[in-house]
Amino acid sequence: MAKRVLIVEDEPLTAMEEQSIVTKLGYEVTGISLSGEAAIQAVKRSPPDVILMDIKLSGEMDGSQAAQIIRRDLDIPVIFITAYGDKNQSDPQNLDIPEGFGYIVKPFTESELAGTLKRVLE
Repeated sequence: MAKRVLIVEDEPLTAMEEQSIVTKLGYEVTGISLSGEAAIQAVKRSPPDVILMDIKLSGEMDGSQAAQIIRRDLDIPVIFITAYGDKNQSDPQNLDIPEGFGYIVKPFTESELAGTLKRVLE
């Protein structure tokens, strides 16, 4: 059975691109949430094995806040995807990523995402 991934991204085009890559890698996408609040509801309805979460989301709740609630309530691993940062200076503390969460900086390659998903899901 394929591992299940929830994508949380407020840019629909980017979310569709991520969905395409995740599916190509052999994972099942449980859905796409456009906000932190929607992600929390989606996880409660159908818990995935991992969440790909944009850190900067529009709405009341950013990705960091949503991930902390999800981790506290359901202990589902989160991989942050962010356009904010430079791969040469990608210190999680500078990107507002809570300790214990993985992250990928956009633009990322398919192999970077594949490696990160594999590492988190093992």
